[in-house]
Amino acid sequence: MELNRQEYAYLKVLKSHNCVTPYESMTLKEIMHFAGGTRVTAYRKLKRICKLGYMKKGCKSAQADTYYITKEGLAIFEREVN
Repeated sequence: MELNRQEYAYLKVLKSHNCVTPYESMTLKEIMHFAGGTRVTAYRKLKRICKLGYMKKGCKSAQADTYYITKEGLAIFEREVN
């Protein structure tokens, strides 16, 4: 499946902040701070990207889920964006 512009923006935020392991990850709120979007839309997009295998959930931050980019996500980002 193909990603849209906003989904690439979420991957870019994670890549630029070196969020590549479960411990080095960002919450939905932190991702939205850099990439924008509404909370509902961002959640739906992150869930879709996770389902595609380009992103995974990391460690909990208090009660919030965190997300990090996978090797597959890095590969598609490099291939499509650069």
